[in-house]
Amino acid sequence: MDGALPYWPVSGAKPAFEDLYREYVERIYAFLRSQLGSAPDAEDVTSQVFMKAFEAYGRFEPRYASPAAWLFQIARNAALDHHRRAGRLERTERALAHQPAPTVDPGVVAQERILYREVMEAVARLPDRHREVIGLRHSGLSFVEVGGVMGCSEDAAKMLYHRALKALRAAVPEVTP
Repeated sequence: MDGALPYWPVSGAKPAFEDLYREYVERIYAFLRSQLGSAPDAEDVTSQVFMKAFEAYGRFEPRYASPAAWLFQIARNAALDHHRRAGRLERTERALAHQPAPTVDPGVVAQERILYREVMEAVARLPDRHREVIGLRHSGLSFVEVGGVMGCSEDAAKMLYHRALKALRAAVPEVTP
């Protein structure tokens, strides 16, 4: 990726949908993967996001939101819909079952798995808004875009993000080399 697509704050000037898809499909998938905990679920919901975006593209107004904020809002809503259908317990179990990719050294693999499990357990215990803000921010959205997706100001998004990270750090024990 060579950066964000051009953003024109004028009515009618928006990039072709194909360009949006190419630019954001991997980021949307990564965000959904972090929110859903399952690659197959993330793939399914990513396709749903782009189908919904395609259907709504005629109503998209770039003067009100950047393409990234618009797509991530659709992705966030799709993830929430998926969670409602799947149920929180099932989602947590799937996220905990995921294991990091193996490396050459079995000791490193074991340490990574332990740490990953601790982090995922800690993330699963975070309030929904904390999980969302971390996922959106780590998907490459600016704080302005995160605020737009979550329905709050840029400053509120920054505060929420820093509180979420603080809560996550407090929940995960220090790692010793």
